[in-house]
Amino acid sequence: MSNLPPPDRNGTRALLLDVAERLFAEHGFEAVSVRQLAAAVGANVAMVNYHFGTKQQLLEEIITARLPETRERLESLSRSPLSPWEKLSLTVDMYAEKFFQGRDFHRLIMREMSLRQRPALVKIITDHLAHNLALVRGFILDGQQNGMFRPVDAELTVATVFGSFSSLISHCSLMCAILEEDCEEDIYSEKSQIRFKAHLKGMLQAHLMGA
Repeated sequence: MSNLPPPDRNGTRALLLDVAERLFAEHGFEAVSVRQLAAAVGANVAMVNYHFGTKQQLLEEIITARLPETRERLESLSRSPLSPWEKLSLTVDMYAEKFFQGRDFHRLIMREMSLRQRPALVKIITDHLAHNLALVRGFILDGQQNGMFRPVDAELTVATVFGSFSSLISHCSLMCAILEEDCEEDIYSEKSQIRFKAHLKGMLQAHLMGA
């Protein structure tokens, strides 16, 4: 007779993914035990092992399941007939929404990349992000080729934009001080997201078009 838990009829698997993402982002992968994960969703340890095998496999699924979505959206945008500026503007919108609404995931990604404790996983993340940023770089190069954009450094322009997103997510206490907000939730509000989008687009427009 099997000792495996019953099939997931109550969404336990999806809930484990969501809770693990939050806890790993807040405390770090090593600091969160399988027992803590199970307790957080009202499951037992056997259920965690049943769905994912190991804690590392759970981490890998959190990351690999989410990464292709951005790639697909950027590739679709690159094939569209929109102008280079329209593509960049929509890219800023997309990333702002992803970072603001999914900040736990992006904190987890950045934690993994900075600590480099799991090289194989870091390579997967790096390859995905490099591909995505190459697509964004392509929008800038296309704009330069058709005369819409000035001959700025495309690579460092991309790095500057995504450095802004990274700072917003990685250094929330500092960002609260800079933006003169009282708490973390204030800097991730809808109002702040609108402000952030407008700032990045204005900065890019001035940088690329002198406007």
